[in-house]
Amino acid sequence: MLSLLGMLIFSSFGKSVCHGNSVGVAIVVAVSLLCWGTSEARAAGFALVQQGTAAMGQGNAFVAEANDASAIFYNPAGLNQLKRAQVYQGSFFNYPDREFSGGGQDSQTNHRIYRSLTAYIAIPVHDRVALGLGFFSPFGMGTAWPPTWAGRYITTFSSLHTYNLNPVVSVKVLENLSLAAGFNVLWSKVRLKRKTPVVLGGRAFPDGEIGLTGEGSGAGYNLGLHYEPWSGLKLGVAYRSKIEVNHSGSLNTTLPVPVPGPNSDGQASIVFPPSLTMGIAYSRLKPFTFEFDTTWTGWSTYDQLKVNLDTPVPVNGVMTTTITTPKNWHDSWAFRFGANYEVNETMKLRAGYIYDLTPVPDSTFDPQVPDANRHIFTVGSDLKVFQRFTLGFAYNYILSESRTKSNSVVVNGVPAPLQANGRYNSDVHSLGLSWSFQF
Repeated sequence: MLSLLGMLIFSSFGKSVCHGNSVGVAIVVAVSLLCWGTSEARAAGFALVQQGTAAMGQGNAFVAEANDASAIFYNPAGLNQLKRAQVYQGSFFNYPDREFSGGGQDSQTNHRIYRSLTAYIAIPVHDRVALGLGFFSPFGMGTAWPPTWAGRYITTFSSLHTYNLNPVVSVKVLENLSLAAGFNVLWSKVRLKRKTPVVLGGRAFPDGEIGLTGEGSGAGYNLGLHYEPWSGLKLGVAYRSKIEVNHSGSLNTTLPVPVPGPNSDGQASIVFPPSLTMGIAYSRLKPFTFEFDTTWTGWSTYDQLKVNLDTPVPVNGVMTTTITTPKNWHDSWAFRFGANYEVNETMKLRAGYIYDLTPVPDSTFDPQVPDANRHIFTVGSDLKVFQRFTLGFAYNYILSESRTKSNSVVVNGVPAPLQANGRYNSDVHSLGLSWSFQF
C-alpha cells in the first residue's frame, strides 16, 4: 500500500520524466518513494488478532473466556481467573497466496512465510489483583509480487512490522466482576520496494528500483471487563484505543542510468485504528464451551493520507510540500464463533469460524494486499504435557472473497494512470504454536 502513493506521485510527473533531464528523474523518484514509504501504517485488513493459540483455534472468540496469559491482548480483565503466575510464548506463521488477472496478464505473489511472535507474563499478586506484561505485534503485512508483474510500478515488495509493549493491571471489584486497564507503546517499521520506469531523451531504459525503510512510535491504552452473572455464563468487553504514530522515512534509488539516486526525508502521521470487542461464553453443556464475539474496528480514522515533505517538489506542475490522497475507509465489523471440547484433563480440541468485513471501499481498493471480505476457518488444540506445562496448536485458513479493482485513485485531485485494474483473489494459511508454564 505504501507503494501505491509512490506510483501515483510518479505518474503525475510522467511527462517531465519522459522529456526532462537526469535531475528531473532524480527528483521524481525521490518524491515517489518518500510518499510511498510513509503511507503504510494505515493499511486496512492488517490488524493481527492471532495472538494466542487458544483463541486462534476457536475463531479468535476469546474475550469472554480469556483464561490464560494471552488475555493481556484479548481481555486483560480475565487475568483474575489465573491462580498462579504464568509465562506464555507463541509463534505465528502466515503464508499468503495472492493472484491477479487483468489486461491479458496473470500474476501471483512469490511464496514467502511471514512470522510474528507473542510473549506474556501474568502474575496474580493478590486475591483481587493481577498484573500482566505483553509483547506482541497487533498490525502487520507482507507482499512480494514478481518484478515484472502488471502492477510493478505500484509494488513489488512490502513488509510492515509492529511491536507493542503492553503492561496491564486487573482488579476484581466484585466476586464475579473484574475491570482492567493497560498502557501501550507501539513501534512500527516498514521496508518497501517497487519498480519505476525511466525514460531520458525519448529513450526508454530498463526499470529502476526504489526502496524505503521507515519507522515510528506512538502510545495508547486498553481497557477490559469480565463478568460472570452466574456459573457457566461469562461476558467480556475489551477496548483498544487508537494509536497515532509519526513515521519518518529514508529512501534510496537504483537507476539504470549514470544518475546518482537521491536521498530524501519526509513524515506522515498515521493513526492505527481503535477497536471494541464484545463476547459471551457459555459452558453449562459440559464438556463443551461455546463463544460468540463481535469486533468493531474504527478504520474511519484513515480518511486521507497526508504526506509532508522537507523540500518543495513539483506535483502536477505545482511546487508543494504537501501531497494528499483520499482514502475514505469506513469502520468495519468481524463476527467470530468458537467452541472447545475438553477431551480429558490434559487435552482440549477447538474449532471456529470468522466472517470479517473489509473496511476498504471500492474507490480506494488497491493491490498492496488486496483486502476483501474474509471467511476464516479455524481448528486447534491444547495438550498439557506436564502438570504445569501446556503446548498449544492452531491453524486458520483465511479465504478472501474475489474482488475486482476498477477505480481511479487521485493525488492532489488529479487521477493517476497505471491503476493495475483487474480481478484479485487471495487466501492465507496461518499456523500458531505456543507453550505456557504455570509456576
